[in-house]
Amino acid sequence: MKAFRMERFFERDNEIEVTGKEKGFLGSYYAARVIANMGDNYVVEYKELLEDDERTHCKETVMAHDVRPPHPNQTLPSGPRDYSSAKKKFGFGEQVDAYDNDGWWVGIVTGKKGGFCTVFFETTWDHIAYPVTHLRPHLEWRNGRWFPGKNRGRFVAENSYFSHELVECILDEKIEQEKVKKSEVQRDHEHHRMQSGWELKIVQSRTVWA
Repeated sequence: MKAFRMERFFERDNEIEVTGKEKGFLGSYYAARVIANMGDNYVVEYKELLEDDERTHCKETVMAHDVRPPHPNQTLPSGPRDYSSAKKKFGFGEQVDAYDNDGWWVGIVTGKKGGFCTVFFETTWDHIAYPVTHLRPHLEWRNGRWFPGKNRGRFVAENSYFSHELVECILDEKIEQEKVKKSEVQRDHEHHRMQSGWELKIVQSRTVWA
Protein backbone atom coordinates (compact mmCIF):
# COMPACT_ATOMS: atom_id res chain seq x y z
CA MET A 1 0.00 0.00 0.00
CA LYS A 2 1.38 3.39 -1.00
CA ALA A 3 1.92 5.62 2.03
CA PHE A 4 0.27 9.02 2.05
CA ARG A 5 2.78 11.83 1.63
CA MET A 6 1.74 15.00 3.43
CA GLU A 7 2.29 17.95 1.10
CA ARG A 8 2.48 20.54 3.84
CA PHE A 9 2.45 20.61 7.62
CA PHE A 10 0.15 23.01 9.41
CA GLU A 11 0.67 24.27 12.91
CA ARG A 12 -1.71 25.52 15.57
CA ASP A 13 -3.67 28.65 14.52
CA ASN A 14 -2.71 28.26 10.84
CA GLU A 15 -5.47 29.32 8.46
CA ILE A 16 -6.64 26.43 6.25
CA GLU A 17 -9.48 25.10 4.13
CA VAL A 18 -11.08 21.71 4.71
CA THR A 19 -12.41 19.68 1.78
CA GLY A 20 -15.85 18.14 2.27
CA LYS A 21 -15.81 14.42 1.45
CA GLU A 22 -19.03 13.16 3.04
CA LYS A 23 -22.23 12.62 1.05
CA GLY A 24 -23.91 15.95 0.43
CA PHE A 25 -20.65 17.87 0.92
CA LEU A 26 -18.58 16.63 -2.04
CA GLY A 27 -16.93 19.47 -3.90
CA SER A 28 -17.08 21.92 -0.99
CA TYR A 29 -14.40 23.79 0.95
CA TYR A 30 -14.71 25.38 4.39
CA ALA A 31 -12.47 27.99 6.00
CA ALA A 32 -11.01 26.90 9.34
CA ARG A 33 -8.00 27.18 11.62
CA VAL A 34 -5.86 24.44 13.12
CA ILE A 35 -6.46 23.70 16.79
CA ALA A 36 -4.00 20.80 17.01
CA ASN A 37 -1.70 18.81 14.70
CA MET A 38 -2.21 15.10 15.43
CA GLY A 39 0.14 13.76 12.75
CA ASP A 40 -2.13 12.02 10.24
CA ASN A 41 -5.02 14.32 11.10
CA TYR A 42 -5.86 17.74 12.48
CA VAL A 43 -8.32 19.12 14.98
CA VAL A 44 -9.83 22.18 13.31
CA GLU A 45 -12.27 24.95 14.20
CA TYR A 46 -14.47 26.19 11.37
CA LYS A 47 -14.84 29.92 10.82
CA GLU A 48 -18.39 29.93 9.48
CA LEU A 49 -19.93 26.62 10.56
CA LEU A 50 -21.70 26.87 13.92
CA GLU A 51 -23.13 24.39 16.40
CA ASP A 52 -26.89 24.16 17.02
CA ASP A 53 -26.69 27.04 19.51
CA GLU A 54 -25.64 29.25 16.55
CA ARG A 55 -22.85 30.79 18.63
CA THR A 56 -20.17 28.13 19.08
CA HIS A 57 -17.88 27.42 16.13
CA CYS A 58 -17.86 23.77 15.08
CA LYS A 59 -14.74 21.74 15.85
CA GLU A 60 -13.83 18.51 14.09
CA THR A 61 -11.00 16.05 13.56
CA VAL A 62 -10.16 15.73 9.86
CA MET A 63 -7.66 13.72 7.86
CA ALA A 64 -4.48 15.54 6.82
CA HIS A 65 -5.13 14.90 3.11
CA ASP A 66 -8.44 16.81 3.39
CA VAL A 67 -6.65 19.98 4.53
CA ARG A 68 -5.06 22.59 2.27
CA PRO A 69 -3.86 26.22 2.54
CA PRO A 70 -6.42 29.02 2.17
CA HIS A 71 -7.40 29.89 -1.39
CA PRO A 72 -5.01 32.66 -2.57
CA ASN A 73 -7.88 34.73 -3.99
CA GLN A 74 -10.14 35.34 -0.99
CA THR A 75 -11.90 33.55 1.86
CA LEU A 76 -15.28 35.30 1.92
CA PRO A 77 -17.45 37.25 -0.53
CA SER A 78 -17.06 41.02 -0.73
CA GLY A 79 -20.37 41.43 1.12
CA PRO A 80 -23.84 39.87 1.32
CA ARG A 81 -25.37 42.64 -0.79
CA ASP A 82 -22.33 43.92 -2.69
CA TYR A 83 -23.23 43.12 -6.29
CA SER A 84 -21.68 46.19 -7.93
CA SER A 85 -18.24 44.72 -8.66
CA ALA A 86 -17.63 44.34 -12.38
CA LYS A 87 -13.93 43.51 -12.04
CA LYS A 88 -14.48 39.78 -11.70
CA LYS A 89 -14.98 38.10 -15.05
CA PHE A 90 -15.66 34.41 -15.48
CA GLY A 91 -15.82 32.65 -18.83
CA PHE A 92 -18.27 30.10 -20.20
CA GLY A 93 -17.40 26.64 -18.90
CA GLU A 94 -14.90 27.95 -16.36
CA GLN A 95 -14.68 26.07 -13.07
CA VAL A 96 -15.39 28.35 -10.12
CA ASP A 97 -16.10 28.12 -6.40
CA ALA A 98 -19.45 29.62 -5.36
CA TYR A 99 -19.97 30.78 -1.78
CA ASP A 100 -23.14 29.23 -0.36
CA ASN A 101 -24.21 27.61 2.90
CA ASP A 102 -21.07 28.86 4.73
CA GLY A 103 -18.66 27.22 2.29
CA TRP A 104 -17.25 27.26 -1.24
CA TRP A 105 -18.72 24.81 -3.77
CA VAL A 106 -17.10 23.76 -7.05
CA GLY A 107 -19.24 24.48 -10.10
CA ILE A 108 -19.20 25.40 -13.79
CA VAL A 109 -20.19 28.77 -15.25
CA THR A 110 -23.00 28.29 -17.79
CA GLY A 111 -23.99 31.92 -18.42
CA LYS A 112 -23.77 35.50 -17.17
CA LYS A 113 -25.86 38.66 -17.13
CA GLY A 114 -25.95 41.93 -15.21
CA GLY A 115 -23.27 41.08 -12.64
CA PHE A 116 -24.59 37.53 -12.11
CA CYS A 117 -23.44 34.10 -13.31
CA THR A 118 -25.31 30.82 -13.50
CA VAL A 119 -23.34 27.97 -11.97
CA PHE A 120 -23.99 24.25 -12.44
CA PHE A 121 -22.87 21.80 -9.72
CA GLU A 122 -22.02 18.33 -11.01
CA THR A 123 -22.22 16.70 -7.57
CA THR A 124 -25.82 17.80 -6.94
CA TRP A 125 -27.10 18.83 -10.39
CA ASP A 126 -28.21 22.15 -8.94
CA HIS A 127 -28.20 25.12 -11.34
CA ILE A 128 -28.11 28.43 -9.47
CA ALA A 129 -27.37 32.10 -10.22
CA TYR A 130 -24.88 34.00 -8.04
CA PRO A 131 -23.52 37.56 -8.00
CA VAL A 132 -19.95 37.61 -9.29
CA THR A 133 -18.78 38.79 -5.85
CA HIS A 134 -19.75 35.35 -4.50
CA LEU A 135 -17.51 33.52 -6.98
CA ARG A 136 -13.78 32.84 -7.13
CA PRO A 137 -11.63 30.87 -9.63
CA HIS A 138 -11.46 27.19 -8.75
CA LEU A 139 -7.94 26.01 -7.90
CA GLU A 140 -6.61 22.55 -7.09
CA TRP A 141 -3.85 22.07 -4.50
CA ARG A 142 -1.42 19.34 -5.67
CA ASN A 143 2.19 18.60 -4.81
CA GLY A 144 2.51 21.83 -2.85
CA ARG A 145 1.29 24.03 -5.71
CA TRP A 146 -1.93 25.62 -6.97
CA PHE A 147 -3.28 24.53 -10.36
CA PRO A 148 -6.19 26.15 -12.25
CA GLY A 149 -9.44 24.23 -12.66
CA LYS A 150 -10.41 22.62 -15.95
CA ASN A 151 -12.51 24.39 -18.54
CA ARG A 152 -15.77 22.46 -18.89
CA GLY A 153 -17.15 24.44 -21.81
CA ARG A 154 -17.42 21.39 -24.05
CA PHE A 155 -19.39 19.48 -21.40
CA VAL A 156 -21.84 22.36 -21.09
CA ALA A 157 -22.12 22.98 -24.85
CA GLU A 158 -22.84 19.31 -25.61
CA ASN A 159 -25.46 18.90 -22.87
CA SER A 160 -28.98 19.88 -23.89
CA TYR A 161 -29.82 20.54 -20.23
CA PHE A 162 -27.97 23.86 -20.45
CA SER A 163 -30.21 25.53 -22.99
CA HIS A 164 -29.93 29.28 -23.54
CA GLU A 165 -33.58 29.66 -22.52
CA LEU A 166 -33.05 27.86 -19.20
CA VAL A 167 -29.94 29.88 -18.35
CA GLU A 168 -31.71 33.17 -19.17
CA CYS A 169 -34.70 32.15 -17.06
CA ILE A 170 -32.51 31.37 -14.03
CA LEU A 171 -30.62 34.66 -14.40
CA ASP A 172 -33.75 36.77 -14.90
CA GLU A 173 -35.42 35.19 -11.88
CA LYS A 174 -32.38 35.86 -9.69
CA ILE A 175 -32.07 39.46 -10.88
CA GLU A 176 -35.76 40.07 -10.16
CA GLN A 177 -35.43 38.53 -6.68
CA GLU A 178 -32.53 40.84 -5.88
CA LYS A 179 -34.51 43.86 -7.09
CA VAL A 180 -37.33 42.92 -4.71
CA LYS A 181 -34.87 42.44 -1.82
CA LYS A 182 -33.24 45.78 -2.53
CA SER A 183 -36.63 47.49 -2.62
CA GLU A 184 -37.61 45.90 0.72
CA VAL A 185 -34.34 47.02 2.33
CA GLN A 186 -34.84 50.58 1.07
CA ARG A 187 -38.44 50.58 2.33
CA ASP A 188 -37.38 49.32 5.77
CA HIS A 189 -34.63 51.94 5.90
CA GLU A 190 -37.08 54.71 5.01
CA HIS A 191 -39.57 53.46 7.60
CA HIS A 192 -36.85 53.42 10.28
CA ARG A 193 -35.72 56.92 9.28
CA MET A 194 -39.28 58.30 9.48
CA GLN A 195 -39.91 56.57 12.81
CA SER A 196 -36.69 58.00 14.25
CA GLY A 197 -37.73 61.45 13.02
CA TRP A 198 -41.12 61.27 14.74
CA GLU A 199 -39.53 60.03 17.98
CA LEU A 200 -37.09 62.95 17.89
CA LYS A 201 -39.95 65.43 17.36
CA ILE A 202 -41.86 63.95 20.31
CA VAL A 203 -38.79 64.29 22.56
CA GLN A 204 -38.24 67.88 21.42
CA SER A 205 -41.92 68.70 21.98
CA ARG A 206 -41.82 67.29 25.51
CA THR A 207 -38.65 69.28 26.20
CA VAL A 208 -40.32 72.55 25.12
CA TRP A 209 -43.43 71.99 27.26
CA ALA A 210 -41.30 70.98 30.23
